[in-house]
Amino acid sequence: MEKSEQNLYEIFGEVIAEQDFLKAFLITSALAFLLYFSAPQIVRMMGREDLLNALRVTLSALGAFLGFIVSTVIIEPKRVVEEE
Repeated sequence: MEKSEQNLYEIFGEVIAEQDFLKAFLITSALAFLLYFSAPQIVRMMGREDLLNALRVTLSALGAFLGFIVSTVIIEPKRVVEEE
């Protein structure tokens, strides 16, 4: 898709294409949910059932962080630099 055909939106001062935003959202959400739902298996392997809630929160935050990193690597910036 050409740049003129893309719908560009400004979010927190950054310009992002609609498709790229959707990709980043799906990647981040998928990794956060994957790690959230894998917490019970990890707790069972550790033998510490009392840590389930804390580990779910921690792993989902880690998944969101990893999703952000993966999205930054995959999606190229749309910045337009104009020199005077």
